[in-house]
Amino acid sequence: MTTNARRSFSFALSSLAAILVVATQPARSRTASAQAGTCGSNPVVCENALPGNPPSEWDLANDPTNPNSRLSDPAIQGFASSISVNKGETVGFKVNTAGASSSFTIDVYRLGYYGGMGARHVAQIIPTADEVTLANKQPACIGDATGLVDCGNWSVTGSWAVPADATSGIYIGKLTHANTRGASHLVFIVRDDARAADVLFQTSDTTWQAYNRYGGKSLYYDAASSPTNNNINPPEYQAQSAGRAYKVSYNRPFDTRDHDPQSFVFNAEYPMVRFLEANGYDVKYWTGVDTDRFGAALVGTAPPKAFLSVGHDEYWSAGQRSSVETARNAGVNLAFFSGNEMFWKTRWEPSITGAREAYKTLVSYKETFHATVPASALDPNPTVWTGTWRDPNGASAGASDGGHAENAVTGTLFTVNSGTAAIQVPAEYGHFRLWRDTNIASFAPGTLVTLAPDTVGYEWDEDIDNGQRPPGLVRLSLTTVQGTEMLVDSGATFLRNTDATHALTMYRQPTSGALVFGAGTVQWSWGLDGNHDRRPDPTVDPSLTIDARMRQATVNLFADMGVAAGLLQPGLVAATRSADTTPPTSGIASPLAGASLDAGVRVSIAGTAGDTGGGVAAVEVSVDGGATWHRA
Repeated sequence: MTTNARRSFSFALSSLAAILVVATQPARSRTASAQAGTCGSNPVVCENALPGNPPSEWDLANDPTNPNSRLSDPAIQGFASSISVNKGETVGFKVNTAGASSSFTIDVYRLGYYGGMGARHVAQIIPTADEVTLANKQPACIGDATGLVDCGNWSVTGSWAVPADATSGIYIGKLTHANTRGASHLVFIVRDDARAADVLFQTSDTTWQAYNRYGGKSLYYDAASSPTNNNINPPEYQAQSAGRAYKVSYNRPFDTRDHDPQSFVFNAEYPMVRFLEANGYDVKYWTGVDTDRFGAALVGTAPPKAFLSVGHDEYWSAGQRSSVETARNAGVNLAFFSGNEMFWKTRWEPSITGAREAYKTLVSYKETFHATVPASALDPNPTVWTGTWRDPNGASAGASDGGHAENAVTGTLFTVNSGTAAIQVPAEYGHFRLWRDTNIASFAPGTLVTLAPDTVGYEWDEDIDNGQRPPGLVRLSLTTVQGTEMLVDSGATFLRNTDATHALTMYRQPTSGALVFGAGTVQWSWGLDGNHDRRPDPTVDPSLTIDARMRQATVNLFADMGVAAGLLQPGLVAATRSADTTPPTSGIASPLAGASLDAGVRVSIAGTAGDTGGGVAAVEVSVDGGATWHRA
């Protein structure tokens, strides 16, 4: 590595050092068969031993004009009174039957694996005659000048007392007209606040809502706008100042699956749920809202071993991010099986209906789109920045909490808005622990091993040295894609036909030892389970689109985070955590310690690096006494 000396200075060897990250290849396990056993204290194993229900029962009907789309009946729509409830609590359902006189049912299902069925029926709610009448006469939702649409003024038309022994999970309510059999879904999460689980799965509900157009607007869309296309910005971004909402409400039905299925639960979260539960991982669930309001639990009496961000997890509040950073610094491992994650900064406000419930309104003015407009002219609360996390204007526009790029936490930085491809792994990377018990290392050096299709997408990240890249970060794959649509600034400008390089990454937090994995792609889970929306070819058996190497890598990653599967599927190999704790060694041969360097003179740094029990994965160099590090 070469560096420019900014001024004359002298330094000792300790002020210029190389940091190494190592990868070891442990002995292979002798068994690759499914493990049998009782569920014991793991409720996920017990839950998935129960009989499931087929998708033909719990899912919505296929659109005959598009086999990859589902039909949601606009004549029956509803939402849960809270996006998440603890087990033992009651969740209300607010249903609108659009003036129809027929009765309806609410069938509650829990998403999981269940022998491949994907969900289990847990309750049926038959509304009373009075509740049917209320559903037929729901008032118009309330709006305001920000584009907010809040349907919290609807009446409760059914409720479910969640059993005290319910299993935490993602639950759907299927709303069905008695006469027409038209149907739609509502979604909510059941938490298990008291129990310590190995894995905590955060849903991407903030992104579900950001793309939700119910009532006419989303954080992207205004029904009245008609943006034009060009080669600079995609049309959805040209529309940002043309009437989109600045605030969206959790008090409304979801139509995200109808318009933006790539940003809803059935695209990337659902296949991850299936994989986790098929393999008996001890997992519990909560929402992005919960990471903000209950974030202290991440370091409380029942912290998880691993925290997961999954799918399209684009919108994060300051409280949400702070909770996760605090958990990482306390030793909780983080796995970002997500892309475009932690991109837009948000804040929470109460509802504008009824009792003004907290955490009901998601706010994002997206000041990054309005660089020439003072934040105070756009946002009445300019002290809480709601542009992109990385935008330096967030630290200079009256707010003090912007300008913190997401890769300081996740390891990667969103850049690619469009340009889907398959993950590729150089054969030389096959010796990383992530790829143990796969065939990647068996390929000839120089070979790029291609994994499951469309796993780099639909939006994805790059590993960029922007001054906030975590020390010790290593790349575990390398995929260059041509002709992408790429972000070229802090969040406002995209250029088409550009080349970009994706990498899976990992680093270890230096003081707590927590591992942080960054998939840097929305659709990592497509390689784990083939049952999801937007399948490239719906006629292909979903089992043929998964990738055994990605599945094994996920098992390996969890093992290194101290998380074991309760019941591995056939073909997967049980993995163990590395016992190698001996750090690597490094030395600098030149410049010599105490040497004096002249300003403006380019200097080459030479040295050695080695490791016992593994191998050198990467070398980083610091020229400022360890304050910042850069790849050699």
